[in-house]
Amino acid sequence: MPYLPKETRKKYMPKKRTQLRQYDNSSFYNSIPWRRTRNRYIKANPLCEEHSRKGETVAGQCVDHIIQMTKGGPELDESNLQTLCNSCHAKKNGQEAVEYRNGVKVYKRKK
Repeated sequence: MPYLPKETRKKYMPKKRTQLRQYDNSSFYNSIPWRRTRNRYIKANPLCEEHSRKGETVAGQCVDHIIQMTKGGPELDESNLQTLCNSCHAKKNGQEAVEYRNGVKVYKRKK
């Protein structure tokens, strides 16, 4: 049976995934209290708040924490939530990821 030389094999082997997220918050985001809070908030604020500040009208799809939970932001407090469209949410998360990689101190979430 033919085989690839070792140096070529590395090139075609699937890469192992490294840690995808800084913290795994999936248990929180799948919890009933979060889902209820999210649904209540998005019904009350259906437009993207970032676009609303610019005077534009765009439907919001995500409920985002203004201050990350990992930086000490309250989890279910509606004053720490904002509705964002997918585009604005991706931009905000990208900026936060850059800050994390550049060494901005991140605090562990209190349980």
